[in-house]
Amino acid sequence: MVKILMLHGFGVNAAIFEAQTAPIRALLPSHWEYYFLQGPLECGPAPGIGDIYPGQKYNCWFHVPSLIEIQSVHSFLEDVIEDEGPFDAAWGFSAGAMVLGSLILRYAHETPYLPQPFRAAIFMHSYMPWSATKEIGVDVTPLLIQHRDMPCTLAETERLLAFEYEKYPTREDMLRDKRKANWVDGDIIPPMMRNAYHDIHAQVVEKGLDRKYNDYEAHRMFPEADKARLQMPTAHILGEHDPFKEQGTTM
Repeated sequence: MVKILMLHGFGVNAAIFEAQTAPIRALLPSHWEYYFLQGPLECGPAPGIGDIYPGQKYNCWFHVPSLIEIQSVHSFLEDVIEDEGPFDAAWGFSAGAMVLGSLILRYAHETPYLPQPFRAAIFMHSYMPWSATKEIGVDVTPLLIQHRDMPCTLAETERLLAFEYEKYPTREDMLRDKRKANWVDGDIIPPMMRNAYHDIHAQVVEKGLDRKYNDYEAHRMFPEADKARLQMPTAHILGEHDPFKEQGTTM
């Protein structure tokens, strides 16, 4: 038997992801077993999901891709792996794929010569991973606070960071002049998904996460900057019109 951990995307839930993947799983070996995990946080539905699957609770893995929140979801996944595993492979979609990649790359960085959490991984509609530790990735906190776009290349990211640091020399300056529209209005989030992310940000502000620099502190991984690599067989599934196609390709 092959046991696979399933990680859904933003604004759906485990049951919806099970329905979404049913046509693909019907083509795969019948002895494969799937464990559909529910994201630990509630949020609004992803675009169009509320119409297709109304009246449900919708979940996500994080609200803001900060070090604090990515650390939290890594701990959540590690507890599940310990309690429900071992898993032969993991299969993630969108935010679930990002979290999966982030976890695997952290293990590859910290314990490259020890057994990894999975033997294989499937990434669907993935985007480039955010880190759970300052030891991995590039500090892109100014871009997150000022809701700048997040380029796929390190060179363009460093150019935008230099602009922000010149304009805002201190953290206090950066937070004081933080754009009123908040980070979800920038190119970090594709236009088709911004309304749903506004719902998430409203929850973030309500919980007080809009007040401290550390709550936004975020590191993003780049193949040009990070030595860690996926050390297992992987499959990457991208759509021709996928808004994260370039990021998925870089991943």
